[in-house]
Amino acid sequence: RADPTNLLIISPTGGGKTYLACAIGIAACHTEHSVHYTRMDDLARQLVIARGDGIGHQNMLNKLSDVDLLIIDDFLTVGIDPNAASDLFSILANRDHRLPTIIVSQSGPAYWVEALPDRIAADSTVNRLASQARTLNLGEVDMRRLRSDQAKTTKGYWE
Repeated sequence: RADPTNLLIISPTGGGKTYLACAIGIAACHTEHSVHYTRMDDLARQLVIARGDGIGHQNMLNKLSDVDLLIIDDFLTVGIDPNAASDLFSILANRDHRLPTIIVSQSGPAYWVEALPDRIAADSTVNRLASQARTLNLGEVDMRRLRSDQAKTTKGYWE
């Protein structure tokens, strides 16, 4: 809890974003921090479903607001329901300057503002995530394709 700085890990598909985020999450676990990893599409679906149970919904928001490290993978890879976007804003606002969040995405903050359904909330959400964040841009290398190409050159490879 010493450093509440957010981390944005950005690169195209296959760049190693998820691998790196999970390694950071595992390291946090080894130092006895609580970690919650989720893909954005799963989180959005869970938030929408949880709205049917007021107490369960609030408990979920509280849990995500208070976990030592929140990792959201595939951030805004697909569209998001306005209610889930509102919940996401609430979670990130509660974590702001208090607890770190890692965002893993193929796109950057400029796209996120456009992708979120409410422009005013989008600006505030993205500002909370990105204004004081560290950004790791992993470049353009597709590690999956590179490993596949390397495997094809090894002795004994067959398709």
